Amino acid sequence: MVNDDKERRLRDQLARLTGPARVRPLMELSQILADRYWRIGPGQASGQPALDDAIACLVEAHGMFGPGDPLRAQIAAQSGWLLSARHVAHGGPNEDREQAIELLEEAVAAVGLPPVFPVIARFALGQLYVAGLSRGLATGNLAGRLSGAPADPATLAEAERAVECFREVVNADQLGVEVAEATKVMLELAEAMRDFYRAPKRGAPFDLGPMMRLMTTMQEMQQRMEGGVTAGLPIPSLFDLSTQATGDPLDRPVAVVTVPDGAEQASVPTPRPAATPPDPATLRRALRERLGGDELNAALAALLRPGAPAPRVGLVDDLVGLASSVVHAAGVAATAQDQITLAVALYLRGRDDADDGWGDTDDDVRSAAAHVMAATDALPADPFGVVPLAVDLAGLLNERHPAGRLGETLRASFAPVAAALHGVRVAALGWPTADGLMLLHTETGRFDRVPPERALPDRLAVVGGPLPDDDQVVVSAVTSARQAAELARRVPMRVTEAPVLVSDPRGDRGPAEVERLRRLYPRSIVLGRVGSDADGAGTPDDVLAHLDASMLHLDCDVDADGALALAGPAALTPAAITGRAGRAGAEGGLAVLPSVGAQSAPLADALLTAGFTAVVDWVRPIPRPVATLMLTLLHTELVRGGLRPAAAVRAVGRRLRAPGRIAPTLLPATLAGRTDLDLTDPAYRTAMVLRGL
Repeated sequence: MVNDDKERRLRDQLARLTGPARVRPLMELSQILADRYWRIGPGQASGQPALDDAIACLVEAHGMFGPGDPLRAQIAAQSGWLLSARHVAHGGPNEDREQAIELLEEAVAAVGLPPVFPVIARFALGQLYVAGLSRGLATGNLAGRLSGAPADPATLAEAERAVECFREVVNADQLGVEVAEATKVMLELAEAMRDFYRAPKRGAPFDLGPMMRLMTTMQEMQQRMEGGVTAGLPIPSLFDLSTQATGDPLDRPVAVVTVPDGAEQASVPTPRPAATPPDPATLRRALRERLGGDELNAALAALLRPGAPAPRVGLVDDLVGLASSVVHAAGVAATAQDQITLAVALYLRGRDDADDGWGDTDDDVRSAAAHVMAATDALPADPFGVVPLAVDLAGLLNERHPAGRLGETLRASFAPVAAALHGVRVAALGWPTADGLMLLHTETGRFDRVPPERALPDRLAVVGGPLPDDDQVVVSAVTSARQAAELARRVPMRVTEAPVLVSDPRGDRGPAEVERLRRLYPRSIVLGRVGSDADGAGTPDDVLAHLDASMLHLDCDVDADGALALAGPAALTPAAITGRAGRAGAEGGLAVLPSVGAQSAPLADALLTAGFTAVVDWVRPIPRPVATLMLTLLHTELVRGGLRPAAAVRAVGRRLRAPGRIAPTLLPATLAGRTDLDLTDPAYRTAMVLRGL
């Protein structure tokens, strides 16, 4: 109440005064207002009017004194401190930061001040420099630095100055235990920023160590500073306002300055070469490690899930920094996965951050939408399973900004895929997720999530795996939506039109069912060690010459790199197959691979690239007698049942569910007496898959 009366009296007095006579009431009023602000608490909106008025009083008073006046320097320290509080705690404009730095640097350069004033000024200066550096990391300096660009000399100078300021505060030890601890935390952060912006030694490769230390330090600082000192440390009244404002200038303290005999020569820094640009793959690995090494899309989807716990302290900012670095370092080679990862990180930051003065949080949301748009054209070709994440994110962004119509744009990019698949009666294209499948319905072109308990469409292609074990669904695997569309445009050949059987070309696989297959395919060309009536030895050239087969059955070994072990002995690599086109035109055949497990996946991809429409493959090796039976059933369904490849694979699985119904004539001799093999084992029927359409 006393202060309220005094405030009214001072304001009335100021309304009547002009010039230097205003100094004393201005300073007294600023003290009342500053005390009110500190009592309310730094960062509280209700306290900002008092803070604004206190700053206005001090800035005006500061202008009343000439350079070199000790009182001017003291006022500079006070006004700079309050400006820094408004900038850091209330999100004041950058002009506040620039003006505060100018005033505080004036204060620390002055002589004759009470010792606490330079210490307080240095603490505030360090905060302001760190705040500017932090903003720079969020708006591009991080990406530019990681791309190999040298740090801006001014930026590095600010980092060095922040370290110097905080170190001097720690050494002075005048602000109490709490502030001393806060200063040590800020010093660690400033040192981490300085080390990040320093160029590496000449010829040294880019080192991710300083970046990771910086991110770790920022996270630790956020945790340690919660509830601690931020921008709000009230400056004690260390001088008598009445005496200092009205006394004779000759009575003010006079400082004695000792000038050294000679000035030190400033060292000329040795120019350093630009750092080696970071490898995007290294940055992607660091990003995955920051998420705990989890599968990337699953980890990001978990962060987006409604009701999910808040991300760990510092995680989102780290993701933004790393993901933006990946996109920047990759340049035009940035993948859809890169763009969507950055978009998710930006969305999370915009969603979770209050407007704390570092910029409009909607900027992050708009940037996230821009990165989704940048990824749109590449999403159909994505092989990493990022499409469900992109669809979910587009929906969330549409909720924030419906006018953006991201969902419609996303659907439009997949419209040609949906149309091509609908034309060959594939009802949906799916992507596995943690809780089921994300489906693109080919008739409507709309995306939909299907939980495990819901029935699936009767014909489904899945990007990646695993494939659902559902004998009510005809299912096949593709590497991407774009591959599915390309395969849908090929015309599948009748398997009996020009079949080729490659059987044991090295003579090391034992008895084969080649004669049974010959009866199913009487017009077949046979390559390998099958007697005198073979059409070729089964060399790599023999196989390459028959990539136009309507059905290419391969009964040979496959090495760890996916190469076929053929006659010679010689190997036929997936790269060699990819480089040779099969049948000219839009037609494509079926390839059938031996049961060797996942190592044949590159071979399957190569055969599809070479012109085949589908490849029967295996996700795991199974006993040869069981594989022989399954292949016999497959070819029987293809030829006598007239089924398409995907339907024939489903039919084989159905047969194994009830092996008692399999005709004895179809059982291979190697199964006789094998009581250790349970044909109903799901591991057998789910081992055979169809890649392609």
